[in-house]
Amino acid sequence: MINLRTLAGVATVIATATALTLAARQQPVPTAAQPIAAETPKAAPVKGREADTEAIRKSSVDFAAAFNKGDAKAIAAMWTEDGECREAGGEVFIGRATIEKVYAEFFKGNPGVKVDVIIKSIRFPAKDMAVEEGLLRQTRNDKDLPGSTSYVVVHVREDGKWKMSLSSEAGVGQDRLEDLDWLLGEWTTKVKEDDVKLSVVRDPKKPVITATFSRTSVGKEPVHGSIRIALDPETGRIRSWGFEDDGAHSQALWFCDGKSWIIDARGVLANGTPTAERIIMQRVSADAITWRSIDRVIADTPVKDTPPMRLTRVTKK
Repeated sequence: MINLRTLAGVATVIATATALTLAARQQPVPTAAQPIAAETPKAAPVKGREADTEAIRKSSVDFAAAFNKGDAKAIAAMWTEDGECREAGGEVFIGRATIEKVYAEFFKGNPGVKVDVIIKSIRFPAKDMAVEEGLLRQTRNDKDLPGSTSYVVVHVREDGKWKMSLSSEAGVGQDRLEDLDWLLGEWTTKVKEDDVKLSVVRDPKKPVITATFSRTSVGKEPVHGSIRIALDPETGRIRSWGFEDDGAHSQALWFCDGKSWIIDARGVLANGTPTAERIIMQRVSADAITWRSIDRVIADTPVKDTPPMRLTRVTKK
């Protein structure tokens, strides 16, 4: 397994409906009818092959640990003598010595790069063969948006030990909800005197992330809403749907420019007025993000861009 590119991650759940809410409440409206580094998850063991499944899982944990230390020699030792490594860009590296050299050069040119291995499945087509599939998620630092590639590894058992005989990566630039795991949790900020809170969770059974938000103003009823984020099955891109308790709603498409996520949102206020905006989302650190709304329109009236707003992760005491 090797990822010779850092991919820009997918991103943020804060915005869509929330930003439309803030825009609407900051501007007079024409009246009308009113997912850290994540731990490698355990693959479900195959009946009768529980020990082998655990051994394959442990090899992935060891791979991530060696990668994050920049230990090319330890990584290469996980391959068979004549193993093959096929990276996402199409290059093929054959032999343990070559693989070690490639990793050493990669670590030299990419200091501090980290990777998580997310195992999706492990199966055993033969007694001494295993096929592992999953995702490699890579980041360079706390400001970097995580990005991922899919991988397939063929393991073989040699002298009682499991080794990688073939690894292959693919899917550079594809949208994946796993790249949003860093955003899971509780976030908060202040807008003037208003308290804004955001909670982001992953559905344990479905490929959906749900964010709920609230905005509390002094002397007013709190505003509540929710956002559902998923992959659009027609386009394979991330799309979100936002809903507020007063009936306002929105949809958004997400695009990444390499450093930020640009969320192109269209919505309708509770009074039926159409809205549009682009939200620029950036990661400041592991526990802070900023977003700003630009190109804002309410009905046919352009609205001033907002300054960057900083949201901070709520840490548990």
